Amino acid sequence: MKKILMFIIITVLSVSFDPTAHAQDLTSLNVITANDTSCSMYAQHVARELGFNANEGIDVNLLSSDTTVPYVAFLSNGDAEVVMLDSAQVIQMANAGQDGSVIYEVYQYAPDILAVLADSPIQGVEELRGKTIGLASDRDQITAIIALLSAGLEIGEVSTVVVGDSGPLLASSLQKGSIDAFVGSTGDLAGINAAGVATRNITPREVVENPGNSFVIWNPRKDELRPHVEGFLRAWAMAAHAGVLDTATVKAVCRKVIPEQWEIMATGHAMMDRTIYVTNLRRTVKFGELQPDVWARVQKPLVALGEISDPIDPATFLDDSFIEAANRFTTDDVKAALNKWKEENPDALLQ
Repeated sequence: MKKILMFIIITVLSVSFDPTAHAQDLTSLNVITANDTSCSMYAQHVARELGFNANEGIDVNLLSSDTTVPYVAFLSNGDAEVVMLDSAQVIQMANAGQDGSVIYEVYQYAPDILAVLADSPIQGVEELRGKTIGLASDRDQITAIIALLSAGLEIGEVSTVVVGDSGPLLASSLQKGSIDAFVGSTGDLAGINAAGVATRNITPREVVENPGNSFVIWNPRKDELRPHVEGFLRAWAMAAHAGVLDTATVKAVCRKVIPEQWEIMATGHAMMDRTIYVTNLRRTVKFGELQPDVWARVQKPLVALGEISDPIDPATFLDDSFIEAANRFTTDDVKAALNKWKEENPDALLQ
């Protein structure tokens, strides 16, 4: 009888601690971020590698960000539970009456950059009249427009050309003078600098002080998804916090996940330093905390451009009911996970 009882106990314990069984219990969440294959979104990789997602009982399935389908469409048709939108996309969603809400601000400082050569005679946006601005993509046109408006200029007073996001090509275009300034992302700027070309940031406050990327959920699914989405946001916040607590280890995590972004070490370091200490840096009391006053302010250029006819009350598209749960963790929790990863991955640590 004792042997039978011991066999039952051992069997139960082995099932309870079977990592495969635990993995099968995870709830899958389909998520779209602004870039699913970049260290610029380091929290998505850190949350998985440090076990934050699994600890919340979720398996985050990152859908490809390289799609021509509007991200909000993935919410409305149920193909994604959470998507990331920039501020203009959020306002467009609200203006169209689409039933989504911002639940967490990821970038509280926009990743958009307006830069010139370090030794350029151009000192500010107001000096760009008659000049040529290179764009990483058509999407960056709105950034150029907002930057120019801040200095009382219109887009018709400059020339724009899409030059792509290749670091060496952008660097060459600036050096040869085929473009006088460049508008793109922090990653694009890191590519220029890695090519050996020094730049100077002249991005106006009106461009950078806005929620560059935020997580959005479909309102009719809030009750259904709340427990899992709260866990997802908490894991994301912990991963974001890890970047400040132990930058070297977070860089090592991202290098392990996406080694191709570290072929030139200087590029990897520059990109990670900016994303950790600028774009992803928390600028509110709580991680992801929503800022209605900022959302009201970022609409002014969109009204001026005719993108929306009138300002939209931020209360109609902001939902802060997820924020408290997203911040329900301690710094010690994050430090413990970082230490565990370092112990298990000694060869991956940066020297």
